[in-house]
This record gives sequence, structure tokens and C-alpha cells, in this order.
Amino acid sequence: MLKILENKNPRLIGFLQAIGISTYCALIALFFYTLSKKPDPPGFFGFFLMLTLLVFSASITGSLMFGYPIYLALVKNKIKEALTILAYSLLFTLALILITTILILIFV
Repeated sequence: MLKILENKNPRLIGFLQAIGISTYCALIALFFYTLSKKPDPPGFFGFFLMLTLLVFSASITGSLMFGYPIYLALVKNKIKEALTILAYSLLFTLALILITTILILIFV
């Protein structure tokens, strides 16, 4: 899988990482939305679920955002390319946040 990414444009990799993180966040938001429709309070297991999901989400999003750049920097010693991909990932993620905010302000 990593060999496939080595020949790609850093902008494309950053975009795909941002899309992956946004898709994961959308799935978690859908999960929370579904849980909010439940009339009973969550209780102990609800708090346990939230804390466990926080740790899991930090692991997933950290792997999506930093995994490939760390691989490039530490294993391949391509620090400039790793920082470029990380910068594009952060930039595209910020753009998706801004687009989502604008859509919320317009339609909600």
C-alpha cells in the first residue's frame, strides 16, 4: 500500500488524508446523532462509551493525519516531502471545516 503512495503527488495524498478524516468524523457524527434520538439518558455505559470512543478516535485520526508523513520522515528520510504532505493534509482539513461551517450558516 505504501508503495502506491510513493509515486503520488503530495497534494493528492494530503487531500485523501483530509477526506479520510472527514469521512471518519461524519460517521462518528452520525453515530452521535443516532444516539441523541434515544429518550433514555446514557448512564455509566454512555460515559464509558464516550471516553473509549475519544481514545479510539484520537488513534484513528492521528494515524490518518500523521501516519504516512512519519513513515516518510523516519523510514524513508524524506523529511521535506513528509512536511509537505502534512501541510497539505492540514490545509485541506481546514478547508473542509470552513466549507462545512459556511454550509451550516447558510442552510441551518
